[in-house]
Amino acid sequence: MLFDIDHVPFSRKGRFLTLSTMRVPGLDGERALYLRRVSGGDERPSLGRLCRVEFLDGEGRPAATRFQLSPDQLVARTGEGIVRFVIGDGERLHIRGENAGVRFHVEGSRYDYVYRTPGGEWCLVAAGENVKFIPRGRLGELAVSGKWDRDRSTDVSFTLSGEGTFEGNVDFFRALPPPEGPGSFEEAHAAVTAEFGAWCRSIPAGVPGQEEAQRLAAYLLWANTVPAEGVLTRPAIYMSKNGMINIWSWDNAFSALGVAAFDEELAFGQFAAIFDHQDASGLLPDYVNDREALFAFTKPPVHGWAVSCMARDNPAFLTPERRAYLRDAIGRQVSYWLTHGRAGNNVLPSYFHGNDSGWDNASFFAEGGPVLSPDLPVFLILACEALANLLEDDPGKAARWLRIADELQALLVGTLWTGETFAARLAADPERILPGESLIQFMPLLLGSRLPAAMCRQLVARLVEGAFITDWGPATESPRSPFYEDDGYWRGPIWAPTTYLLWDGVRRQGGGALAREIAQKFCALANAHGMAENFDARSGRGLRDRAFAWTSAVYLLLAQSLRDEKPVKS
Repeated sequence: MLFDIDHVPFSRKGRFLTLSTMRVPGLDGERALYLRRVSGGDERPSLGRLCRVEFLDGEGRPAATRFQLSPDQLVARTGEGIVRFVIGDGERLHIRGENAGVRFHVEGSRYDYVYRTPGGEWCLVAAGENVKFIPRGRLGELAVSGKWDRDRSTDVSFTLSGEGTFEGNVDFFRALPPPEGPGSFEEAHAAVTAEFGAWCRSIPAGVPGQEEAQRLAAYLLWANTVPAEGVLTRPAIYMSKNGMINIWSWDNAFSALGVAAFDEELAFGQFAAIFDHQDASGLLPDYVNDREALFAFTKPPVHGWAVSCMARDNPAFLTPERRAYLRDAIGRQVSYWLTHGRAGNNVLPSYFHGNDSGWDNASFFAEGGPVLSPDLPVFLILACEALANLLEDDPGKAARWLRIADELQALLVGTLWTGETFAARLAADPERILPGESLIQFMPLLLGSRLPAAMCRQLVARLVEGAFITDWGPATESPRSPFYEDDGYWRGPIWAPTTYLLWDGVRRQGGGALAREIAQKFCALANAHGMAENFDARSGRGLRDRAFAWTSAVYLLLAQSLRDEKPVKS
């Protein structure tokens, strides 16, 4: 069962409001359902935790609960009782139940409190989360508790229940509650069902027999979207509403690719949400959320490659306005790496930290940095080509970017080609090859016809013979490597973005059968184990966060490629 509330949060497109299971603070290993508002980023220990949700039987006693998650509602069953949740307009939670009850315990900060508004309604304030909420009962009973203690309320909770059917809703807000009427549970349920149905119908068909995986991927790209608020200038697809509640500046490119075929504006917004915060130097932030843009790290410049992929598949994506925006933004991004990422024009730019590469703790950063890695010049070359295409009305500027691409390629081959593969080297000791067998050595396959045929043949042979492609797909570190770890983050597990980059590189080199094999393995992996952050390369087991947007995006892209491709003869 891929739709499992233990791994997949319940939320809705354009909302911060989320229900998900989390560890209960102070209780080792115990988990509970929490009501959350996933704003403020993933560096805060609370991760937006507002209330622990407790379910009651018909007699008002705590009851064991079974959950059923679907995109339109979360259903909790307590013996003979049932409680249903739907997310309605804005940040509004609708609740309806029978022969049961539900209690929300505020478990927050020092200054949480409850009070009566001038209109007589109860208002609860989660001060540490900067959120207020007003619960309302439409049917049954609403009970609100809270004991005043000097300058705060303790034991704050609210309960919805009834002898038969009960119904209520909760509005979440920062300043003033929304003025419009709350609407009924069934009206909200009908609206969200129609919205998600329309979203699913817009998505290109996938692999026959993998309908649940297709639906989960569609749901996660939809549900992981949050609205423009605070620092977020555009609606953005967070990586997850479990713990990874940011938009990172290479994750965004894959999320954009995943939705570009059916929601161009959302796809463009993924680029702009990051580029709107670009430093004057051209440096992109590591991530953005509604609270901040972080510049302690950055991410690899995949955006030119991604834009070229989108424009190739849908030329209409590049409207004049988008073309101008992306031309300027990507141009500044490339200039940053060429100006501030290297000591001069005759050397390659480098990553200062593993996080800058996006491969965090990969084997090529085992000795620290800065590191000369083969993927960085490849992405810059592809970005230069993208800029030349974006500057089709200015041949002089376009030719300049193509000259820079040629210069970077000469440096790439001259510095990192060993005669057998592309190695990573320390910028301070470029004569020595860094140890490890990372998948990153194959990223130059993305250069397509730019890559000499002999190099291509050697790389593909090394990829196949080096045990990188396991039964489940391409491991980020070869299982034969001494650096390999089953759950080593970037030292072995299968990741969606690297799988897609490798697939595209092999395909650009004419390796249709191998590309199809990579796509088939990844889709089978996601179909069996869901949309995890990464996967054990040997067992296929989903690792870390199990509700990831870029995994969902890559699944949809590769599933569509398998559906659209004619069978390739081996």
